[in-house]
Amino acid sequence: MRIQGKLLCACAPFALLAGAAPAMAQDAPGAAPAPARPQAQNESAIDEGAIIVTARRRAETAQEAPVAISVLSSAMLDRYAVKSINNIASLTPGLITGESSGSIGGSISLRGVGSGESQPFIDQVVSINVDGVQISTAQLLRAAQLDLRQIEVLRGPQALFFGKNSPGGVISLTSEDPGDRLEVIARAGYEFKANEKYGELIVSTPLTDTLGLRLAGRYSDMDGYIKIAQLPASAYPAGVDPYDLKAFPKQKETFLRGTLAFDPSDRFSFKLKGTYTRTHIVGGASYFTDVTYCPYGVPQETFQSPDNCRNDGTIVTSLLPAAYPGISQFNLKDRHGARYNKQALIAGTAEYKLTDDLTLTSVTGYYWIRESLMSNGSYQITPNYGFSVKFNSKQFTEELRLASSFDSPLNFLVGGFYENRKLFTGTQLGVPNLLLNLYDIETTHQKQISYSGFGQALFDVTPQLQVTAGGRYTHEIKKLLDYSAYNPASGYPNNPVDVTQLPTYPGGPDPKLTFNNFSPEVTVKYKSTPDLMLFASFKKGFKSGGFDAGYTAGAILSPARQTQGQTFRPEKVDGFEAGLKSELLDRQLIFNLTGYWYDYSDLQVAVFDTQIHAFKTENAAKARVKGIELQTAYNPRSLPGFNLHASAALNDAKFRDYIGDCYAGQTRDLGCNLIPNDVGSASSLAFNPATGRLEPRFTSQDLSGVRLRKAPKWTVNAGGYYEFGMTDALMFSLSADMSYSDGYIASTNYNPDTYQKAFAKLDATARIFSSDKRWELALIGRNLTNKRNLINANDRNGTGGGKGGFVQCSTLSQTQCDRLPDITGTPTQPRTVTLQATFHY
Repeated sequence: MRIQGKLLCACAPFALLAGAAPAMAQDAPGAAPAPARPQAQNESAIDEGAIIVTARRRAETAQEAPVAISVLSSAMLDRYAVKSINNIASLTPGLITGESSGSIGGSISLRGVGSGESQPFIDQVVSINVDGVQISTAQLLRAAQLDLRQIEVLRGPQALFFGKNSPGGVISLTSEDPGDRLEVIARAGYEFKANEKYGELIVSTPLTDTLGLRLAGRYSDMDGYIKIAQLPASAYPAGVDPYDLKAFPKQKETFLRGTLAFDPSDRFSFKLKGTYTRTHIVGGASYFTDVTYCPYGVPQETFQSPDNCRNDGTIVTSLLPAAYPGISQFNLKDRHGARYNKQALIAGTAEYKLTDDLTLTSVTGYYWIRESLMSNGSYQITPNYGFSVKFNSKQFTEELRLASSFDSPLNFLVGGFYENRKLFTGTQLGVPNLLLNLYDIETTHQKQISYSGFGQALFDVTPQLQVTAGGRYTHEIKKLLDYSAYNPASGYPNNPVDVTQLPTYPGGPDPKLTFNNFSPEVTVKYKSTPDLMLFASFKKGFKSGGFDAGYTAGAILSPARQTQGQTFRPEKVDGFEAGLKSELLDRQLIFNLTGYWYDYSDLQVAVFDTQIHAFKTENAAKARVKGIELQTAYNPRSLPGFNLHASAALNDAKFRDYIGDCYAGQTRDLGCNLIPNDVGSASSLAFNPATGRLEPRFTSQDLSGVRLRKAPKWTVNAGGYYEFGMTDALMFSLSADMSYSDGYIASTNYNPDTYQKAFAKLDATARIFSSDKRWELALIGRNLTNKRNLINANDRNGTGGGKGGFVQCSTLSQTQCDRLPDITGTPTQPRTVTLQATFHY
């Protein structure tokens, strides 16, 4: 009944409207003819399905492409003022994205498959592609986006067409190009919750008959949407200064993009796009995270506000001591904490028609990131934990492909891809209130080089039946150039100890990992009628292993830790998907259905170590992701300007074989009964009331059969849009989009206290605009239900007891037991309401 109810909820509006719409369009009997009104633009179901997509690097519509894909058009992106990848999660079923405090930038999860939050050198299992340039880091989540033509979200393994193998999917962004006439778009807006003011300017013009230019810029200044608690002076211990800002993030952001398009002939074209973003945040990156739950009703740390145990959009913090920024080794001096992020992306695309049937395409990309941050990560009044991070990345890519368009049953696409990427990260932890560096400073450099060749053959067996087969061969090299620890007393960068040069380090003195993989793909596409297409695919995917650049708090200096190495294995996936894409009711209704079944081996998962305040990467042995996805859109021609759309996903994503870490306070009876703690210290023993003796603790639990984190079973999206003429000169539109998600676990250790309950969000807009679209005034509401769902959660540092013991504490005063930890979590943005004015020439 529950499944039936949700499917009916997703589909009922279309069944109802299919019968009601014609009646709505009829004039009442005897009524006088209505005066003419401006014709509403018909954002039809078929228009959405007819968007040209890049899923197979060929000009085909979303309805023609035999892949599971969601397309967000420029109209949808403008309607909800989408300015970052994080803004599209509520518009895309099964997609969860969000901010993180570390240098990885954030997390992306699709169908429950993701790569964690804080491993700076790991390639994301769901990659991002911007104007043809493959980007495998989630740092792009921290960069604004503007002037986009469309966003495509491709689900499941994508081995062939996006630069590198992406076993979880691809988010592809395509920006606008110059047009054949002068175009000016000026926009200003104000968001009430964060007190954000922003302005945008887009200018596009032909310079000559063969050369066009498009410029886009945006600047925003916000006070913040997370409230900082203003406590009485008596609440602060001596020497601790109250935070003098009322909200976070206090942020200034700049976005610039320039595009040159050169078309000297009908055989050659070249586009050059350059994008630069700069973000400066006053306040620590950890302030995106809050203490969201306390199992004993009050926080376990001292000097706490009793109210600091709720996901309520209010955090408790204080200024860093005045002298503490002086001991930061990464040149960060703001007592509030700060984050500086700069990114630049250059994409050059050249197309040359060798013949009428052969096209050679070159895509060259350069992507550059520089980030530094310092934060008070104490989550309380006393600043007893602080951290500083520095991250740099330089990436060069080149893709060359040759595609045929013969007027024959057989066509092909072949190509090659090259990537050269250099990365650096450095981490420093400290105790600000004691003006101490907590552990050694650690820095590491890595270089990775990837070569791959790919190809696909397309064979039209009949006019209705097409079979495609292809694959990608990848050769990837990762070199750990150094992993250095610095004694804080010596000062960074003096007297480093590069552990890769020690005889106990595996693979030293030049650690290198090499990976080879071939990922094939076969698809059968059958178009039984012009309005019905069936498809089935078998796919394999791959993501290389690597060196874990996670912070070790000095443990890497120990020979025992060095012999363990810092590597993780490649992740592989194979499986199939099948579906149908249809256009019904005289092409007024799109109805698409996809089923999928994928088996992952050595799934790369993030695990948070509360002892060293850092993430590490592990391999889960096996996982299976299977489910069904529905997508539909309806646009009655009898009611111009009106459409409905909905999608639903039933996703079953579970570990098949995985031994994972326990959470603090988890007893043997609760499943923490694997892998004894063999450290040999007193903390590795627990009191057994049954025997009256101290016995070894355990460290791990069997998570086989457990759902992957951030993998809700059901997700549903549904919405509608209607625009109509008010007068000869004025138009008005309304839209609403609802998203629903089942609950999911948000932590890496599967602490049940990190369970995110089911939630629903509502986005809505109201616009008034001129019939010639010269100007527009819009009121835009996002997350109007104000649901701040968690995108990740962890045991809070310094709270909770041991793992794998015998008795769990029921109260804070109980002894000879293990406490559960307080929970810290990172929620999504709260309700936002924006007033926006646009001028279009």
